[in-house]
Amino acid sequence: MLSTFSPKLQRPAAVAKPTNGTRRVSEPEHNTSAVTALLTETDLARVLRVSLATLRKWRVDKRGPRFIKIGPLVRYQLDDLREWLSSLPTGGIASPVVRDEART
Repeated sequence: MLSTFSPKLQRPAAVAKPTNGTRRVSEPEHNTSAVTALLTETDLARVLRVSLATLRKWRVDKRGPRFIKIGPLVRYQLDDLREWLSSLPTGGIASPVVRDEART
């Protein structure tokens, strides 16, 4: 009996699309390549959970993370995003040493 299976006729499996009509954004891979470490402004707005308009206003006001212009495109590097996030003030309870010094 002859088999009709042929490796040349196989096609790669299709990527499943979300059923709610939204586009699925995959997380960037941990790679040293600069291309994989770039986020679009839409991706960054989703990550930070701010509107695209807010992100654009930050850019105009020079308040947000550093960005790169590639022609008309705006891109953000992951390292710049991490640096910007770490420079933001944080809230919460002061360390015990600071609280003890404040009492004296």
